[in-house]
Amino acid sequence: MWAELERLGVTLYLHPALFPADHWQVFEGHPVLSGPSWEWTAAVGAHALRLIYGGVFDEFPGASVTLGHMGELLPFQLARLDSRYHQADPAGRPRELPSHYLRNNCYATTGGVYSHAALLGAVQAIGADRLLFSVDYPYESTAEAVEFLRTAPVSRGDLERIAHRNATDLLHL
Repeated sequence: MWAELERLGVTLYLHPALFPADHWQVFEGHPVLSGPSWEWTAAVGAHALRLIYGGVFDEFPGASVTLGHMGELLPFQLARLDSRYHQADPAGRPRELPSHYLRNNCYATTGGVYSHAALLGAVQAIGADRLLFSVDYPYESTAEAVEFLRTAPVSRGDLERIAHRNATDLLHL
């Protein structure tokens, strides 16, 4: 599958599911933490890290995944992920630091995280060329998403990349 995605130059979108495959006891008795508020972010972020630590992008360096919700918050953990890299068994860690793969093999959408602070942090962490505007319909407000983008405190070039150019390039539109 990864060879074919790489050959076609298309990305795989990792998105949370309504019914998680795993049952994490930490969420029991706290339904507000389940689903979109935290559980899905943690699960999808963990899957992305498993791809990185599983060597997928070492074997298929042209492959990519797209993560929703501002990269499932992974862009904000780059320093922590990189600092823990050397603690992993050398036989079970990727060739590069995790931040390398998040900057080169991952894209992030803005969907559901309409925070200018988060957007600026993601731009600094992984680059404006890795961000894609998204609405996350029907769970989030389209009007709020559009207003978020319209008022984003980024350069005109970065705004154009995030708003449409990155998607045009990534999706071969």
